[in-house]
Amino acid sequence: MSFLRQIWAVSAMSLAALPSRAGASLVTVVGVATVVGVMLSLLGIGAGVTGALPRNDEPGAVIVLATSGAEIMGSFSQADVAQIAEAPGVARGPDGKPMVEPLAGVIVELESKAGGTNNILFRGVGPAADRMSKHPLHVFQGRRYQVGLHELIAGRRAQANFKHLDVGDTVMLRGTPWKVVGAYDDKGGVDENGIVTDADTLLAAFNRTTYTSVIVKLDSPASFRRFKDALTSNPQLQVQVKPLGQYYHDQLAALNGLVSFVGYFVGGVMAVGVVFGALNTMYSAVDARKREIATLRALGFGGIAVVISVVLESVALAIPGALLGAAAAWLLFNNHDVHLGGSSFPMAVTPGLVVLGLVWALMIGLVGGLAPAIRAARLPVAEALRAT
Repeated sequence: MSFLRQIWAVSAMSLAALPSRAGASLVTVVGVATVVGVMLSLLGIGAGVTGALPRNDEPGAVIVLATSGAEIMGSFSQADVAQIAEAPGVARGPDGKPMVEPLAGVIVELESKAGGTNNILFRGVGPAADRMSKHPLHVFQGRRYQVGLHELIAGRRAQANFKHLDVGDTVMLRGTPWKVVGAYDDKGGVDENGIVTDADTLLAAFNRTTYTSVIVKLDSPASFRRFKDALTSNPQLQVQVKPLGQYYHDQLAALNGLVSFVGYFVGGVMAVGVVFGALNTMYSAVDARKREIATLRALGFGGIAVVISVVLESVALAIPGALLGAAAAWLLFNNHDVHLGGSSFPMAVTPGLVVLGLVWALMIGLVGGLAPAIRAARLPVAEALRAT
């Protein structure tokens, strides 16, 4: 009999015997499902954060920051903004004016719906912000704020996380009452976790005279290097310049890295336990099939065919577990909001994560089945035939 036919014959007998070991087999399946489900749920947080980033990416849009790199730590005067507007590569609108928008940002505290208080970014923008963006903030309820009045609009996710941000509410921010006149979304982007008003109104309310960052629209993404060099070489400006998409990515990189580490660490620790469970299951299967394996060996079946059949049996238990765990993670957590501090993001159990779960399960199956498979191939034929 050819080698491939030997593998097929032995593997078919191994898989056909699975119902007789249903209890032990089910333990392995459930164990793999638990590992994959937990790991994908944790990694789904990072995937949700990463998935929100492209929605805030604007080709050709850059942000000018203080040297600290923090959006709220800058100090840009009107003269600084004018110098930035004159830098090479800045796009101009239909009216001929440079597409440059100074922003004001303040961290304030609000009551969390989960209890206690949390920080939230209160951002001030100017009239050019919407014209510069291909995805301007969409006010889906109420109206926009009026310049000069203590009015604000709240992001959709900010409303879900904090009290007193419904349209019509009045919220106290550092002792000043602000009227919530509208609610906005940003196509699921991270900016939905904030509240927004007019930049100059915000500066006046918090007794400030300088902006904290500047958004610039370039005439082409290729102009970035020229624009950046002009600003960073200007001794009157101590700044960092980043593409807007990179800035958002850098802001969330630490969070994404932490979530990924926890996901892989927890998944790895659990996988070790499941591997031992699979080893126990497959060793029991080999012991139960001693006479069968010995008979096959006596009939001329090779040891490699036996090894492959046992490993395939282990993998056959791992794959349904992976699919079950992935399905549970998707049903329970996909698009489910997870709250991290004062922000929230939708978890995303993506096809890529499902493939990762399958690969993880295959590794568990291979490792859990390899040692019992080698033991099965090395069983002395005469000893195994005497087994009861």
